[in-house]
Parts: sequence; structure tokens; C-alpha cells
Amino acid sequence: PLPLQVHSKARSLGWLAVYTFSKSIDNASTFEEILNPFDPRADRALSLFDARHRFVFSYMWELPVPKYAGGKGKVLDGWAVSGITTFQSGFPIRIISNNDRELMNSFDFNLPGRPDLVAPFTTQDPRTNGLFYFNPALFADPALGSLGNVPRTICCGPGISNFDIAIHKLTPVTERVGTEFRAEFFNAFNHTQFLNPDGNISDAPFYFGRVLHTRDPRLIQFAFKLNF
Repeated sequence: PLPLQVHSKARSLGWLAVYTFSKSIDNASTFEEILNPFDPRADRALSLFDARHRFVFSYMWELPVPKYAGGKGKVLDGWAVSGITTFQSGFPIRIISNNDRELMNSFDFNLPGRPDLVAPFTTQDPRTNGLFYFNPALFADPALGSLGNVPRTICCGPGISNFDIAIHKLTPVTERVGTEFRAEFFNAFNHTQFLNPDGNISDAPFYFGRVLHTRDPRLIQFAFKLNF
């Protein structure tokens, strides 16, 4: 990976930006993946955890409001906003088959079986295509006794676009005692973020190519802390 990091800090604003460009290739991303015993090099593909682009921006901003004395200051002073914004390209999709067309079946591990890719791989918006991230008709079972021509993993699944935001309020009570209030919003804009679709052609026609899970929706939590 090639990370690029930039940070800055002013009187009331601090931020950190990190961009990472990376590429990971392997023959198996977990110990459960069975290699092709006749040609292990045929399993060389993008790692399941490969994320080509990742950008993270974090910040802390003390709101520039006038400083007040007395009870007015207890209410209006000490407010700040912080957050973490993340953009990342999607993870590769594991394309497999449990139909044992390769005649190497196993019930313990991820099978080496793969279908044929019969047309160029393209993705589509699952929200307008019945939750299908790609067209299942792009794939077909290979001839009996053979592995399909599709790579072990194919790039790439849905990416990440996430905003976590927090609002803080520090209130001094005495010289040694103070309180902190926090309101935290995870996935603040309630952006639907899909996980990888089902990549098992044996699950066709209902699940293969379809997104079955998403990341968390908006979550909100509040906290109050007494410091002394």
C-alpha cells in the first residue's frame, strides 16, 4: 500500500486526511480455499480484502462562537463538531460454484469450482435491478470435469461512502469539575451501503448476483460524562 497523509491544526480546527492506494494478490485469502490441484497458478487473483482506493478524513472543529460569562456561557460556550468521513472502493467478489462440475467436491472447505464468464463483466445499480448487482446471465456452468474461466475473484463489489459525525459540549462547573455531552451520528446521512453480492452460481436464479446484506443504517447515540 502507498499511503499519503496530510494533517493540519489551527487554533480551533484540526484535521487529518489519509489516502491509500494498494493492490493485494494471492492464491487464497483464507485457509479454507481449495486450490486447483492441477494448476495452482490459475487461482492467482485479487485478494478478497483488496481495497484499491481508500480515503479517510477526520476533523475536530471548536465552533467559533463568542465567549460569554456566567450562565449564558455555560449554555453557549464549549460546542465542537468532529467526524470521520470514509470513501473506499469495493472489495473483490468471490465467484464460486458448488455444482461440482470440476469433480473435486468437498463439504469442509470452499470449493475450487468456478463458472464460465460468457460476456464482459459489468455491474449495475441494485436499487433499480431487483437488488442484483450484476446480471447472473453473464455466467454459466462449465463443461463437466473442468473449471470455469472466471478468475477466483472479480472486481469489484459496492464501495463505502460513510459519514460519522459527533457534536460535543464541554461545560466547566468548577475549576476541577466539568461535564461533557456528546451526540454521535454513525452513517449520519443514512446512506444505503451494500455489501458484496452473492457470488455462488449454485444459488441461481434467486440469489446469485443479488445483494443480500447492507452495512448499518444511521445509528444515533447520546452520552453524558462527569469529569473530576
